[in-house]
Amino acid sequence: MNWLTESLEPIWGKYKIEVTLVTIASLITVISGLIFVLNQKKPVKPEIPTLNKIKSTQVSKNKIFIDLSGSIEKSDVYEISSGARLKDVLILAGGLSEDADRQYFAKNYNLARILKDQEKIYIPSQEETSGRELTLNQNGFSDPSLNILGASEKVNINTGSLEQLDTLPGIGEVTAKKIILVRPYESINDLLNKKAVGKSVFEKIKDLITL
Repeated sequence: MNWLTESLEPIWGKYKIEVTLVTIASLITVISGLIFVLNQKKPVKPEIPTLNKIKSTQVSKNKIFIDLSGSIEKSDVYEISSGARLKDVLILAGGLSEDADRQYFAKNYNLARILKDQEKIYIPSQEETSGRELTLNQNGFSDPSLNILGASEKVNINTGSLEQLDTLPGIGEVTAKKIILVRPYESINDLLNKKAVGKSVFEKIKDLITL
């Protein structure tokens, strides 16, 4: 064994630095490999939504936008809480303006109605209601000569007033009362299922009503 040690001494003396560097590099490589393997085995923790993210999502889902215009103090698109009623958004708008037809409004608008996202509500003035034939719907009124609300507005058979239902083709006061009497409806086809209207009338109004 002594002869081996003696024979290696000259080599060690000559290449001592090189051998030391190779040894250190090998140790670093081994340690790095062990760290990599250990990290690969660690379970990945799922991202837990923070309280702020949850609150932000909830807030966005609980807001709706209503386009309110006409004879009110401040016409605008209002951001309100889901489940808000017509009375709530009217307060934000500053109430009815001086030229509003208050009698017409009181008869045809339901302040307790729960609003839906993207509704457009128009409040007519006294000049607009005077001497004009107005067609009611769930969001306000439509004057054929002014075409204010357009043909896309529909009457809600669950919340529409008798006057609103009476504007539908083939629906008179008697049928409108019957529709109100057998509420609520889960689909527009319930008008037939509950025998509120006949099939011929239903075909006329099915594209003009909603829930």
